[in-house]
Amino acid sequence: MTATSEPTAAGTAAPPAAGPLPRSVHAWYGSGAVATGVFNTVPGLLLLIYLTDTLAVSPAVAGLVVLLPKLVDLAVSPYIGVWSDRTRSSWGPRRPWMLAGALTLPLLFAAMFAGPPLQGNGAAVYVAAVFVAAALASSAFQVPHAAMPGEITSDYHERSTFTAWRTVFVGLALMLGGALAPVVQNAPADEVAGYRLMGALMGVVLLVSMLGTVVGTRRAPRTVFPHRTEGMAAQLRTALTHRHFRVLFPAQLLMSVASGTMVAGVPYVTANVMGEPAYTSILMVCVLVPLMAAAPLWRRVSVRVDKRRAAAYAAAVFSAGALGLLCIPLGGVPVAVASSVLVGIGLSGTMLLPWSMLADCLAATDDGRRQGGVLSGVWTAGEALAQSVGTGLLSLSLALSGYVESGAGEVVRQSDEALRGMLIGSTLVPAAVMLLCLVPLAFYRLTEADTAPAAGAPE
Repeated sequence: MTATSEPTAAGTAAPPAAGPLPRSVHAWYGSGAVATGVFNTVPGLLLLIYLTDTLAVSPAVAGLVVLLPKLVDLAVSPYIGVWSDRTRSSWGPRRPWMLAGALTLPLLFAAMFAGPPLQGNGAAVYVAAVFVAAALASSAFQVPHAAMPGEITSDYHERSTFTAWRTVFVGLALMLGGALAPVVQNAPADEVAGYRLMGALMGVVLLVSMLGTVVGTRRAPRTVFPHRTEGMAAQLRTALTHRHFRVLFPAQLLMSVASGTMVAGVPYVTANVMGEPAYTSILMVCVLVPLMAAAPLWRRVSVRVDKRRAAAYAAAVFSAGALGLLCIPLGGVPVAVASSVLVGIGLSGTMLLPWSMLADCLAATDDGRRQGGVLSGVWTAGEALAQSVGTGLLSLSLALSGYVESGAGEVVRQSDEALRGMLIGSTLVPAAVMLLCLVPLAFYRLTEADTAPAAGAPE
């Protein structure tokens, strides 16, 4: 696939050829989600507690540290999308950007957990600066990666196949980041050394995943589009007035806020409410195995009842599991395990279906000019920001309930009010936020017929 197809006389490019792509393309595309999943999960799970309980950063400042890089990313990611749209190379428009992210993010991720000889606000400044750079490197990979399914196939249900593979690899990433990373971090007696070891190991995982995707998707069709000449403001207006994207996007933001709040709360609940930090890995496994196993099920449900309704069902299952976790003080480990399984099944659908619907939105642009980078840039930046907002909601719950930060090696007994605050912030809050996504989802109307005219031609 080296020859480039030219735009048609009308100024648009013909759609990608219908028909299934090789399974290897599906799998290698999905493997890139390991990198984005690890990058989102490990900071979401461990960065807040790393700041508050190892580097002695106050919960309020720690919440700002987690949020700041996402605000920067929100401003820059749409530009990455536009630059990706305009890229011309023998590798296609997306893969050069993905390679740039693959060569920079692993080093920055390891540096983020390097444990500088700083405490308090000095440590917060260091972590924030490295986190900003890492977030931009992640976007260089993730924004073009998110745009690919809407461009390389015109098959409505094959887009769900791509996102099903992506969801399975997200589950693997969460297993690595949510179950393995805490174990590695707790292995050395020295807390700082544990975080350094974990950061280095996860950096290697990022490198392998990202390079594998860049190489493995070389057989995917590469699309050619007429250039957009509008400025960024005009392109953003076009993206945000896309009649399907503008209702799907807020639904996805609410889903990401809910999952981010819950993930950030797990180590606090296991260490303080359940009394055993090792339960973090156990509960994450109870979430992630069902998450991966349920991905093909949610794809089948979406074929039977449509993607919008299936996403609503998934949100309801997640919320039921989150409310079950609220009962941990009464039911102990059995309730925690059963509720975590429900959370994992629901989370699988809320990860798979919105991304498949995003690919449909990318294919539903009707002027034949490439806009996938802009939409995916807004989407990925919004998702990352929303997850940080979720972490911020938890840090707010901790601050309001009187949670006391500590340095490495210090033991602090939290008050009953602080324990209630962390439990409510980790369960009831994400359940309520997840249910709010049903409001924008009710207005989503994109169907298979609307995506028939795709926006590009394969090379």
